[in-house]
Amino acid sequence: MRLPLSLAAAGILLAIPAQAHVTLDPASAPAGSFVRAALRVPHGCNGAATTRIAVEIPEGIYTAKPMPKPGWRLTIERRPPQAAHAAHAAHGHHEEEEVARIIWEGGRLPDDQYDEFVLMLQVPNEPGGTLFLPVTQGCEGGRSDAWAERPAPGQQAHDLAHPAPAMRLNPR
Repeated sequence: MRLPLSLAAAGILLAIPAQAHVTLDPASAPAGSFVRAALRVPHGCNGAATTRIAVEIPEGIYTAKPMPKPGWRLTIERRPPQAAHAAHAAHGHHEEEEVARIIWEGGRLPDDQYDEFVLMLQVPNEPGGTLFLPVTQGCEGGRSDAWAERPAPGQQAHDLAHPAPAMRLNPR
């Protein structure tokens, strides 16, 4: 009797789909460093293909450059210039507008495939902190998912329905 019950329980567990989120790779990086970061998109929106990825770049990120993706249109939205950051000014960038949002759109990523959307950025020099990059995933049929939730103190990201992609900032 135990074997059939175990097999039935295993069948039920296998029938539950694994919940996959948009994630950031690498999951950690040295604070203040330049990082090649990939937003991993593991699925569409409830079966619909992904056609748009928009990532919000927090204030204080002075370097954020997207990698073009064949078949996708790239848009970089900027915010007005803020007071120059010392490290940013050291590279001769005094009056540039910060990147506010990077958008890839017009391509098609089927629900049963995964892909990465890559950017290069300089992460904040805040050892022990966490960088969150909220992402809105647009899909065919007007569907969308906002991967923007941040865990409360004592809460884990995997406890959230739509966690924002995150990167831990380690000491150098």
